[in-house]
Amino acid sequence: MSNRPVILLDFDDVIVLNRPGEFGGFHVPATQVLVEALTEHGAQVVITTSWLRFMMREAFQNLFTNTGLEVLSKNMHDAWEAPQNRGETRAQAIDRWLAAHHRGEPYVILDDELSGTGLLRSVHDRRGRLVLCKENVGLHQGHMAAIRAALSRPSDRRASRRGTTPL
Repeated sequence: MSNRPVILLDFDDVIVLNRPGEFGGFHVPATQVLVEALTEHGAQVVITTSWLRFMMREAFQNLFTNTGLEVLSKNMHDAWEAPQNRGETRAQAIDRWLAAHHRGEPYVILDDELSGTGLLRSVHDRRGRLVLCKENVGLHQGHMAAIRAALSRPSDRRASRRGTTPL
């Protein structure tokens, strides 16, 4: 098991914005912040996006490689995905992933206000482990302080073992 920090990553309105000229592409300022967080903390990525419905690990790795984001491809967690089951909130999918795979390492959730269902006012939010991006704005440098704070401190390992939501 690795003790490397974990970034639970949504795409839409985090690193992909629905803007003219950027459709289907990553928003460069947002990906620069993500890459900075990954490299600064030696973090691993767990994908939480709805894109999981139609893409497998190899497709994500190819996408990252073909868009100059090899660092994401190289740093995908062994348990790389936290898909939402039908009728499940994003928070429930993340809680399920954390219960199965989290071992006390620092983590942060990067999501957006629209698709991050159940995350606002969740235990993750209260513990400073959630960054919610605004629609059509995405991840930006102003989020780095919160990301650094979350990835610089471990969470409660005992909570993970009990199958409850970690701190």
